[in-house]
Amino acid sequence: MIEKALKGNRSYWAWIAFLIACIGLGLNAWAYQLEHGLGVTGMGRDISWGLYIAQFTFLVGVAASAVMVVLPYYLHNRKEFGKIVIVGEFLAVSAAVMCMLFILADLGKPQRVLNVLRYPTPNSMVFWDVVVLNGYLLLNLIGGWTVLGAERKGIAPPKWVKPLIYLSIPWAFSIHTVTAFLYAGMPGRHLWLTAVLAPRFLASAFAAGTAILILISFILKTTSGFDAGTEVR
Repeated sequence: MIEKALKGNRSYWAWIAFLIACIGLGLNAWAYQLEHGLGVTGMGRDISWGLYIAQFTFLVGVAASAVMVVLPYYLHNRKEFGKIVIVGEFLAVSAAVMCMLFILADLGKPQRVLNVLRYPTPNSMVFWDVVVLNGYLLLNLIGGWTVLGAERKGIAPPKWVKPLIYLSIPWAFSIHTVTAFLYAGMPGRHLWLTAVLAPRFLASAFAAGTAILILISFILKTTSGFDAGTEVR
C-alpha cells in the first residue's frame, strides 16, 4: 500500500514539496537550538514550558480521540464507521509520533532520552509516559494498517486484531491520564495541582480530537474524494 503514496497529481506533489520544506526548516531550527541551547526559544527558569509542551498536550488529546470512532465500530458493530476508523487510527499514529517529537525537541540534551529505557524507573511518571505513548502508537499502527488492508479488499478484519483494538481503548484513556498525573506532580506548577486534571484532559481530548477528525474527513472528501459516509455524520 506504500506505492499509493508515490502516485498523485501536480497539486499532490506540490503539497509534499511544501511539507518537506517545512520539515527542513524545522530541522534547521532544531539544529540551531541544539547548538545554542534552549535559551533561543525564550524559555528559561521562570518560563520553562512553551510551544513544545503546549503542542504535546494538544496532540496527546488528538491521539486519544481515535477511541471515539473505534468504540461504535468494534463494540457496537456499526460497520458504517469502517472508513472513519481508518482515518482515526492513522490520525492517532501521526499524533503520537508528533507528541514524542515535541518532547524530544523540548529536551536540552535529546540523547539522554535513552536513559529512560536504559534505566527504567517505574516510580517515575516520565517512564510511564514513554510506555503509554509508544504502546499506543504500536497498537494503532498495527490495528490501522490491518483494518486498512481489509477495507481495501472488502473483507472483515482478521480476528487476531480485535484484542489489540480492545486493548487500545483503555490505553487511549491512559495516555492522557498519565500526562495529567505528570503535570499534577510538579509542585512548581500550582495551576496544574488539581485532582480533576485527568478527567478534564479526557473531556477536552474527546471534544477537540473528534473535531480535528471531522475537519480532516472534510478535507479528504474535497481534495481526494474519500468519503467517510453519510451514516457517521
